[in-house]
Parts: sequence; C-alpha cells; structure tokens
Amino acid sequence: MSRRFAPCAAVLLAVVAGASGTAGAGAVPTGTPDVDARELVRRVVKSQRRVEAAFAGSTFDQREVKTTWGADGRAKEVVSRLFYVLSGDADVAGSRDLVEVDGRPATEDEKRKAREEDEKGRKRRVEQKAAAEARQAERVSGDEDDPLVGRRRLSELIDRFLIRVVGEEIVEGRPAYVLEFSPDPAAPLAKNLGDRALNALAGRVLIDAVDLQVRSVVAHLTKPVKVAGGIAAHVKEGEVVYTGQPLGGDLWFPCVVELRVTGKTALFFRLDTSFRFEFANLRRFRVDTDSRTAGNQGSIP
Repeated sequence: MSRRFAPCAAVLLAVVAGASGTAGAGAVPTGTPDVDARELVRRVVKSQRRVEAAFAGSTFDQREVKTTWGADGRAKEVVSRLFYVLSGDADVAGSRDLVEVDGRPATEDEKRKAREEDEKGRKRRVEQKAAAEARQAERVSGDEDDPLVGRRRLSELIDRFLIRVVGEEIVEGRPAYVLEFSPDPAAPLAKNLGDRALNALAGRVLIDAVDLQVRSVVAHLTKPVKVAGGIAAHVKEGEVVYTGQPLGGDLWFPCVVELRVTGKTALFFRLDTSFRFEFANLRRFRVDTDSRTAGNQGSIP
C-alpha cells in the first residue's frame, strides 16, 4: 500500500516501521515476555507486508492538517486538505487527487500544484529505492529474512537501536507487547537525513500480540537534527505519534499520524509546525465486488 501516508510523513513512518521491526533486539528485562527478538522482528515485518499487499488497489480518504504555531502558543495558520487516494502495490504506484481545501472544493490551480508536488515526491522515492537496491544488489539471497524496509535493510535498522521489551498490556481487549527504543551509541555514522533522524529517535511502541501489527508509536528526537534541501532548518525538537486500528480479519489500517517540529530555519526564522494526517472511508476492491470495510468510518479515532 505504497500511498498509505502523505509524502512529508513517509520518512518518519519508515522510522516507525523500523522501530516496530526491532521488537526485542535488546536484552529482555526480568518479568517481561520471553520473546525471541529477531524472530519477532521478522514476523512483524512479514505481517505488515501481507496487510499492505491485501490493500493494493484500495481507496481511502486522507486529510492533512498543517498548523503553524506562534510564539504565544496559539495557532497562526491552519490549512486543511482532503485527498482521495488510490493505493498502489509493489509494481504500480498509487495516486491521489486533491478534492478539498479548508472545507471548500479545491481549485484547478491547487489540484495542479498538488499533482506536481506528488510527482516530485514519486520520482524522489523511485530514485532512492533504485539506489538502495543497487547498493544491495550483491545480496540476492536472504531478502525474505532481511527485506528492505523503506530504503534500508531490516538488519540495518535493528543495528541502530537499543530495544527493550518492557512488558505486555491489554488494549481494547487485545494483548500487546510494550517496547521502548533509543539510539544505539554504536550505530553506524549518519550519511543522510534519514540516518540522522534514526540516530536521534527514541520512544515507545505497542505491537498487537495477535496480529503482529503496530498499534501505536510515540517517538521523539533525543537531539537536534539538521535538515538540508528545500526546507533547510535546524530541528531542535520533533515528536511523532502513530495510531493504527484493527478492521477485523487480521487486517489493520492507520487512523492518525501526528508530527510536530520546532527549531530554526536556515535564515534563523522561528520554526514551529505540526502536521496531522487522518485516514478514513477505506474501500477494498475485488475483481467483481466493491466492499466498504467496516470499523473505520470516521476520521477521528
């Protein structure tokens, strides 16, 4: 389901996938579930890939809300955009159409700009994926055990974190593994923005113990991160929250992703912006049937 998330959240959600995929790579404290760490890692990633494949060709609504905050803690500007999304798969890219801006129909100019933004993001992702696969070309075997997660091998993600399985919880009547992760001081040196973000990310993950799906993630930066490129900035603080929802039949779908960053831009202007991505109205299509999946009818969990 390659267009499940908005482009600006894609990198952080790859981080989320990496965090969930390291489900017990560190020592297991006394009194916590006796889980084989690396086997759990592989099972979570395999389960997530199966669900993504099941949603290929589905459609859903994606609402993006961008808020710019003032120094007084009040919202200075709020922009809301609603997209209709067609999910892709491993071979065919997904697409999305802008239909609404701030509660009114999107103009043709707004639709054109949104398409141009998405096309730039698509080309960038294709190039990054090709580069990652080229670097790993010699590793023809073992892809099932060490697959690409985003642009990195699963083993590379695991090596960047110290993970603790700290217990189990019952969430909405279902058991879940509770994980805490933090940067490994011995992690490889950062070569790009993604590496720098990974090397500075810590947080807490809930993994559904039945379906082995990511139920929630709450993560934050442990140190500032410099961002180059189109939005050159020095990000002092960053937080990301992800919430997933079971749909039944061991299928899961994201409900909400929230991201907030604070710091300074390259010109030393104040930076304090948050993004909220809501997903709703999932429709799964088959050859001769069109079914609307129950259990995710609204945008707010």
